[in-house]
Amino acid sequence: MANCYLEKLRKSAFYLKQLPEQITIPALGEGTEAEVKPLTEATIDDIAFAQQGLNCELSRIVAQIEALRRVHDMARSHGGKGADLAIEVIRQSGEVK
Repeated sequence: MANCYLEKLRKSAFYLKQLPEQITIPALGEGTEAEVKPLTEATIDDIAFAQQGLNCELSRIVAQIEALRRVHDMARSHGGKGADLAIEVIRQSGEVK
């Protein structure tokens, strides 16, 4: 019954379409483990903690994207072409010693 309502909820609005079947609640202290639970059994606090965990993951991904963009831009600025090894182009440029 709860799963049927979850499906109705997903269909009720575009921004709810991506609701997951389950959420991951990060470890909340030393000696604890992350917990995965069905969304239909999640408390409001569970959802808040899951959001915090996703925000940390998103921040890590954004930082990685930015670092890769910078390496790409550095290699291109030193004349690197698409098939060149990016790190090698930067090394040969002498920009970073």
